[in-house]
Amino acid sequence: MLMVALTAVYWNHFDNGFHFDDSHTIISNSYIRDLSNISLFFQDARTTSTLPPNQAYRPMVTCLNAIDLWLAGAMEPRVFHQHIFLEFLLLLMLFYFLLVKLFSMADGRKHRLVALLSTAFFAFHAATAETINYIIARSDGFSTLMVLAGMLIYVSASRWKKTLGLIPFVLGCLAKPTALMLAPLLFVYELLMEQPPVLVRNEKTTLVSKETDAFKKTGVYFLIGICMYFFTQSMASETALSMSHASATDYLITQMAVIAFYLRIFLIPTGLSADSDMKLLHSVDATVIVGVLIILSLILVGYLAARKKETLPISFGILWFFIALAPTSSIVPQDDVMNHHRTFFPYLGLTIALGWSVRLVFAKLTDNLPSALARSVLATTVFIVIGANAFGTYERNEVWDNEESLWKDVAEKSPNNGRGLMAYGMQLLQKGDNEGALKYLEKASKTSFGTHPYLVANLARCYAALGQNDLAKQYFELSLTGGDNFPECHYHYAIWLAAQGDLQMAHQQISKLLQISPSHGDAKRIRDALEAEMTKRAEQKSIQEAAEKYVALSLQYYHAGRFSECVVLCQKAIELRPDYADAYNNMCSAYNELKQYELAVKACEKALSIKPDFELAKNNLNWSKHQLKQ
Repeated sequence: MLMVALTAVYWNHFDNGFHFDDSHTIISNSYIRDLSNISLFFQDARTTSTLPPNQAYRPMVTCLNAIDLWLAGAMEPRVFHQHIFLEFLLLLMLFYFLLVKLFSMADGRKHRLVALLSTAFFAFHAATAETINYIIARSDGFSTLMVLAGMLIYVSASRWKKTLGLIPFVLGCLAKPTALMLAPLLFVYELLMEQPPVLVRNEKTTLVSKETDAFKKTGVYFLIGICMYFFTQSMASETALSMSHASATDYLITQMAVIAFYLRIFLIPTGLSADSDMKLLHSVDATVIVGVLIILSLILVGYLAARKKETLPISFGILWFFIALAPTSSIVPQDDVMNHHRTFFPYLGLTIALGWSVRLVFAKLTDNLPSALARSVLATTVFIVIGANAFGTYERNEVWDNEESLWKDVAEKSPNNGRGLMAYGMQLLQKGDNEGALKYLEKASKTSFGTHPYLVANLARCYAALGQNDLAKQYFELSLTGGDNFPECHYHYAIWLAAQGDLQMAHQQISKLLQISPSHGDAKRIRDALEAEMTKRAEQKSIQEAAEKYVALSLQYYHAGRFSECVVLCQKAIELRPDYADAYNNMCSAYNELKQYELAVKACEKALSIKPDFELAKNNLNWSKHQLKQ
């Protein structure tokens, strides 16, 4: 029933388009168009993306994209969405079984209904929709699926069979490094959930002995995790930028406010934006202080919950949240300070804590209220919370429908996000609203994104659409000053140059692009078209030059009195250039001297049909007609 309801809520997302990073990882990535490249995905990170800074080593994601494209048969997103949604359903099923296991460890009962409702909360959560709709964010979905598979194998198997969880663990690491957090999660599971829990009073165990035992059991996961980390880092492209240039201190300060925001979104998922305008903080302000207090309060709740067996799932869920969030919300700076798809994995932990907390509250209610009333209160609360999230998810699916709807939403909710303003402006440009596009691009230029090469190149495209070609050329060249390593700057400049007729320069730009990004499929097609047109023009020029030589020689023969040979040379010129008026005129003159006036008239009439204002041909025609009358 849950799966049917979830499918109904997500039904409007299956036709949603490609967005954002999908452009360089899927749309323009020629490697994924051929399944024979699958082995190459695991050997060369450049197959991941056509954008050099984004060529991290994520072969499983590239492999899944290639398979979906092969199944689709064309660059259509529907199959991608169907596949991702099936993975989501499988993830929910594994999460449900894990919840049943974790909840049963608190008091020995299965609590299947609590597990089901908790799973439903996560499934319908509006923030979850961000990851399911954004195709390239399948890296978060697939890696989390593998984490759940690895954990479920570990907690369900006995002795050496626990190591079978290493298989999904490795696959998850090949999709996204956040899967590495399975190792510390299993360590915490051993400390908290396995008997006897580390903080629950027990004379037979000590903290040190429990930690040692937990590490012995999970050590192989840490070992493989360390190996996978260094392996994936070594396999990344030389051009890949795995982190921003922000200082670790500034980033950590910012994350205090970001984590508090993530917690608010978990409880009240409103104001969701596909591209936030939250900026890096360089000093402690009120939002940071509030964030620190909230985080400390949550940690305190986790600590207190760890001291009682019946509240252990709460402690485990809170630790899950912080552990899963650590790769992106700690001292390792990222290009964007926050993204909603980063919370997909961490929110599973908060769902564990919230689900079990609600169960305990319900138990208290049944002690103090009539059971029927307590059930009514719980049912009503669950219906409102899950129903509201389901509606929010449906609405987010609508927002993700196409590029215009997505970036319009971003521009409205994140008005200081230059990238979002630029993206929406470019959607207006595609619609032909050039003035509206320029308005948003100029807004973007006033943000911290204002000097980004892509924004400068897009301003050039906008000026070109407005017919201001001098400004367009100036901005295209300016974009290459700071973005010589950005493929799209070269791409759009080449398109503009070709439209101006400068095929040679356009070809140089495309060639430069393909040196930077050899897998750029659109650039390859443009290069082939340019080369074909350049070859055609070269051939035409050669033919034109040959025809001109024949006409020049025919004129020499005419003056030498060799009129028949003059006609032959003109005929050869016409074979090369059927629309060559000068050749027909020379032929007319030669026929006049040969007294073949009817042929002369036909030749001059043909010359004038090609070039009506050809005075010499008019004179020759008049002479031919005059001679015919006589």
